[in-house]
Amino acid sequence: MVISYYLYKYPYKLFWRLMKFFNRNPQAVIYCAEPVDYITLKPVLKYLPALPVVVKKRKTKEYLKNKGIEYKCMPSFPEAVIMSRHAAHKFPEEKIVKIGFRHGAYHFKAFAGAQYYNMFDVFFVTGTNELDLAEKHGITTAKAIGFPKLDPAFDKAYNDEILKIFINKANIDYKKGTVIFTATWDKSGMSAIDKWIEIIHTLTERYNILVTVHPWTSKKYIEKLREIEDLYFINEPDVLPYLMIADVLVGDTSSIIAEFCALDKPIIVFKTSPTKRTVDKITCLLEDIAYRIDDASQLDEAIEYSLKNPKEKSTQRQKANRIMFDVLDGKAGKRAAEVILEMLPQLLRCNLE
Repeated sequence: MVISYYLYKYPYKLFWRLMKFFNRNPQAVIYCAEPVDYITLKPVLKYLPALPVVVKKRKTKEYLKNKGIEYKCMPSFPEAVIMSRHAAHKFPEEKIVKIGFRHGAYHFKAFAGAQYYNMFDVFFVTGTNELDLAEKHGITTAKAIGFPKLDPAFDKAYNDEILKIFINKANIDYKKGTVIFTATWDKSGMSAIDKWIEIIHTLTERYNILVTVHPWTSKKYIEKLREIEDLYFINEPDVLPYLMIADVLVGDTSSIIAEFCALDKPIIVFKTSPTKRTVDKITCLLEDIAYRIDDASQLDEAIEYSLKNPKEKSTQRQKANRIMFDVLDGKAGKRAAEVILEMLPQLLRCNLE
C-alpha cells in the first residue's frame, strides 16, 4: 500500500467508529469508481433491495446523473460495501463487510497481489478454473459465480428490439460486415493500438467499423479516433450490445476478448511483447480461439477470412468458455445476489425498510 493509504486509514477508522457509536452508518452501499462498475453490477443489483451508490470521480457522477441514478459522494462509512474492482483499501475498516467483483472477464492480466483480494470477505470470480488459479495465487476469498456483466446477452434482456437501437445508433450498413476494434491501456505495454491506429481509416469503406478502448487510453489516440469519418467510436461504458451486433473482433490482450468469445464469434488478435503481467495460459488460449497476426499488413486478409468462416474456431471458443465461465446461462447476477443476501440479511433488510 502507498503511504497515503496509511495517512487516510486511521482518520477513516476513527470517524467510522464514531458514526457506529451514534448509529449513523449506512447499512450497505455500492461503490462505483468508473461508469463500467455500475454496468458490471446492474445484473446483480436487480436482485437486491435498492442500495445507495457512492462515487468520487466526476465522470462517474455525470454518467449516473444522466441515467437518473441517485448517488452520494465519497467518503462513505458504511457497514458493508459492494464494488466491481479490488479497491477495498478505499474502505479501510476491518469491520466493514466487503464484497468484490471483477469488472473485466477472467484474468487476462496477471492477478494483482493476493492481499488486495484478501481484504474482501468475498471476491467473485468468473468460474471454477479461475477459482483454482486464484487459490494457487494465495487468494483465500474467491468464489466462482460466472460473469454478471454478460447476463443481458443470455437472459434476453438485450433482445433484437433493443439491439436495433444500437444498430441505428452506430449507423450500421447491413450490406457490410461489422468489425469491432478494442485495445487495452496503451501504457500497459500490452496494447496493439499503435499497430492499427494509422490504417483503420482505410477499412471504413468496406466494413462497418466500431471502436472501444480502455478508459485510460492516451488522449492522442482518442482524439485521432474521433476525427475519423465513418467510424463509430463507442463512448459508452456498456460495450456488450455493440459486441452483440459485431461480426468480428480485433484486439490485443483486452478482457473484452473473453466477452466476445462468450458470444462465439471470430476473433483476430495482434501479437504483443510479453510483460510482467502477461499470463502464459492466456497466450495459449488466444492461440486456440483467435487468428493471431503480427502487423496491420495481415489484417485485411484476416477480416475477410473470419467473415467467410465464422464457425471455424467455434469448438475452441466453446471449450474456452467452459474454462473461463463454467456456464453462460444469464444467471450469474442471480447467483451472486443469493450469496450477498445470505451474507447480509440484516443489513439488506434495513435497506428494504
